[in-house]
Amino acid sequence: MRRVRGPARHRDTAPRRVARPRPPARSRLLAAVLLTAGVALAPAALPATPVLAGASHGTISSPSSTGAIPASPGATAALGSSTSGRPDAPSAFGALTAAEQEQVTLYWTTTRRERAFGSHSAARADATDTGPDAGAGIGSDAAEMSPSAAAAETGQGPAGAPPAPSNGAPYRGGGLVTSTTGRLFTTIDGADFACSASVVTSPGRNLVVTAGHCLHGGAGSTFARNVAFVPGYANGSMPYGIWTARQLLATPGWSQRGDFDVDAGFATFNPHGGRRLQDVVGAQDIAFNLPTTVRQYSFGYPRLAPFDGTRLIYCASPAATDPYGGPSIGIRCRMTAGASGGPFLTGLGQLGPGHGWIDGVVSYAYAGSTDRLYGTRFGDEVRTLYIRSLQL
Repeated sequence: MRRVRGPARHRDTAPRRVARPRPPARSRLLAAVLLTAGVALAPAALPATPVLAGASHGTISSPSSTGAIPASPGATAALGSSTSGRPDAPSAFGALTAAEQEQVTLYWTTTRRERAFGSHSAARADATDTGPDAGAGIGSDAAEMSPSAAAAETGQGPAGAPPAPSNGAPYRGGGLVTSTTGRLFTTIDGADFACSASVVTSPGRNLVVTAGHCLHGGAGSTFARNVAFVPGYANGSMPYGIWTARQLLATPGWSQRGDFDVDAGFATFNPHGGRRLQDVVGAQDIAFNLPTTVRQYSFGYPRLAPFDGTRLIYCASPAATDPYGGPSIGIRCRMTAGASGGPFLTGLGQLGPGHGWIDGVVSYAYAGSTDRLYGTRFGDEVRTLYIRSLQL
């Protein structure tokens, strides 16, 4: 039987009423309205040592331990086979010359960083206030943490252990995730946006993964300009500086069709101060085609009330599938615009404090939902894009 999917995304000028029983419109999380952001599902039992399996059984790549991707010739063949018969992913150059890199760095002044959010993106169909202070749409408990979130806020739990379940609390657990996750600033169609992103392991030691809509405006649009990444962003400080993007890639499904099921992108970054990004902040590992029922954590920098984009926020809850079908993974989470592109991490802590496998990124929410976020699950198309990014 044919699956019923959500209608096409719409802009702020579109009607806000959602017909029933059709599913509500999906909304990008960098929109200039209140949107949820989130986390959540991971394999019940990840191997102690990462392995490479066929696409249908799940793939976990761990080049960080060997300095190369993948770790063996056999793994190379397995990864490369997934690219056959697939169209080349769209790509674009960023700042190549020293002058271009300086121009991007200077562009992102404190004022621009503070004002950046997704005013050009699709709006939630049920939003009644599209301004940057539209916090009422979350619900009456928006400003209050759940009991589990409050526990995480006060630092309860053993040091180095994964944090407590949460629907959106400041992350205080420490570890690798605090340096590999950061804010991503871009300009798309003349507007400045703020997203989230994470460093992911690669031979070039310069690769970042985020949502496709953070790097490309989707069907009929173009790639972003002025792309800059600030890893470890905390309360306005930039402990590792501003890094400028060298090359951008997005899945054909997102860039040509606006397909949220493959809303993912990668970007390579220029060296900073003579050093490569991964050498400075580290990198998370990556996994593909994992079950959508495994426990996960999601991280990001939500920009709109009750958040302000200055702190790393996390969510963790039982997994959920998209009720309207599709491969996306979702959880309960009250993060807002600005969390788009943040990593879904599974096996958090198995590779070391704050270290796990990224198997998805924050992507969308549905109209009428204020506490549920969905992420793009890394399947074959994202896997192919990752392989291509390793060749840049």
